[in-house]
Amino acid sequence: MKSLLTAIVLFASFSGFAQDVFVIKKNMNPKNELHFKAEVASCKLKTPAVSAYWLMGEEDGHTEGLTSNEKPYFEPKISFTNSVDADFTIGAMEKMGKKLPDQNIRVRLENCKPKAFLEVEGQEIQITEIFVQVNMLMSVKYMNISGIAPNGQKVSHRIE
Repeated sequence: MKSLLTAIVLFASFSGFAQDVFVIKKNMNPKNELHFKAEVASCKLKTPAVSAYWLMGEEDGHTEGLTSNEKPYFEPKISFTNSVDADFTIGAMEKMGKKLPDQNIRVRLENCKPKAFLEVEGQEIQITEIFVQVNMLMSVKYMNISGIAPNGQKVSHRIE
């Protein structure tokens, strides 16, 4: 009976969860990381499928939502969603213009686990991290998009 109850509790805890799909780091306050997470329940994306939050490592590691000034740059703008896929953009990537032709980030569930993908230089990569170098005027100098290529190798693309 105890094992049955334990199994039910474990199943209930895994049936609904949020999981990080990638993180944005920057040169200013590098320990504060912007995490993008997918909301999953019963192996399906919930609404909203993707959201963002700050992990404040410069302080005590607490989490914070986006401020009203940050939302135009970092709040996911979802253009498509169904139970296993979601497409979104963020304003910061739109600012890169033609330097990054495909700005749609695709979240897909693979074996109930969400993963984020972006096409860079004609190849779709699974994004794990984006590093942004900003200058004193808070404009983007360049970004490094790191991830995993379809063949399983780690890749990094610099967009200037």
